[in-house]
Amino acid sequence: MHISYQTIPDIERILGKVMSKFAKILSYIFDGTIISIPMLVIICLAIVDNITKALGWAFLCLTFAMIIPCLYIHILLRKKVISDLHISNKEDRIKPLIITVISNIIGFFILYILKAPLFLEAIFLIIIISTIILGIITYFWKVSIHTAWITFMVITFNILFGKWMLFLLPLIPMVGWARVKIKKHTVKQVVSGSIISSITAFFTYFYYGFVNFL
Repeated sequence: MHISYQTIPDIERILGKVMSKFAKILSYIFDGTIISIPMLVIICLAIVDNITKALGWAFLCLTFAMIIPCLYIHILLRKKVISDLHISNKEDRIKPLIITVISNIIGFFILYILKAPLFLEAIFLIIIISTIILGIITYFWKVSIHTAWITFMVITFNILFGKWMLFLLPLIPMVGWARVKIKKHTVKQVVSGSIISSITAFFTYFYYGFVNFL
């Protein structure tokens, strides 16, 4: 089969469109508001023996970690304060990040009062600290929340289920590539999101005794 030089640009253009579409799909699937649902449900089912109680804890966690912040973002979208659900403009991220921090702090104290599993407390503390750091940086620079979330998920699953979960590790560069591919972030921004999440997660889990650096 002979391929002329004229068809090469067409093939490259088609491949480019396919890769861009794939990158957009990855961005939507691994958005923090999406992956937090199966992530928290799986974690609760793993650390709580009773399925009903596990789902109850999952619903409580999702309410403060995802539902309340998402409702606020949708309100902003309907009022046209923001242009898209991913909040592409860094200036528009400040208020949603503040609401997210407040919601998670409330959730953290409710978990503490109800004597929830410590692993859930650790998760909320990681989210609170990471969101505060990301919020401060957002005043000056745009950091990838997508890579922060996927890094947090990969670390959490490896701590909870063991080293065999390392197969999830490639998801971090994949999501980072997707954000750069659709021109939402630079390489430095996706790497920074991952680094911030890694440091916060490891030291918080270390504080709670779920990981040992020694």
